[in-house]
Amino acid sequence: MIAKAEIEELSREELLAITYEMMERIRELEAEIARLKLHIEQSRNKLPTSSQNSSQPPSRDFKADKAVGKKRKRSRKKGAKPGHEKQERQLVENPNRVIEAYVDHCKNCQINLLDQVPVQVIRRQVTELPEIQPVVIETRQYMVDCPCCGKRQLGELPEGLEAGRYFGRMWKPW
Repeated sequence: MIAKAEIEELSREELLAITYEMMERIRELEAEIARLKLHIEQSRNKLPTSSQNSSQPPSRDFKADKAVGKKRKRSRKKGAKPGHEKQERQLVENPNRVIEAYVDHCKNCQINLLDQVPVQVIRRQVTELPEIQPVVIETRQYMVDCPCCGKRQLGELPEGLEAGRYFGRMWKPW
């Protein structure tokens, strides 16, 4: 920046040159301001980011038109449609366990009903998977001194149950 005293000492040509430089710099700055204003305006008019127009996950999308906690109405009714053939699991003839649920008394008048013949027996079956239980195999490896040569002999362990192994061949880590 030129000091006021220095400007007063400059010639007319030098003042004109400085003025032209300043005018050029002003034009450049005005063009920059116009470009930045346009950029700001475009940013304001830009659509808000969503999973459709950015890398934002769908869970972060703005959902103004949907009520929180309400499910949308289905256009079709749930379940089997009219004319659909019923599908059910076949009953097993020999289940592992049978639980008989007899009626011992009337809930209305409390009379004993154990001696009454049932009008109907309704059978239902639930299939359960057995609980997985580990099978622990213990090996007992015997050590004997040979009476002939005096060397110690060790019994051979079966394959897969060698010493230093804690889990069998069926156990595989992920």
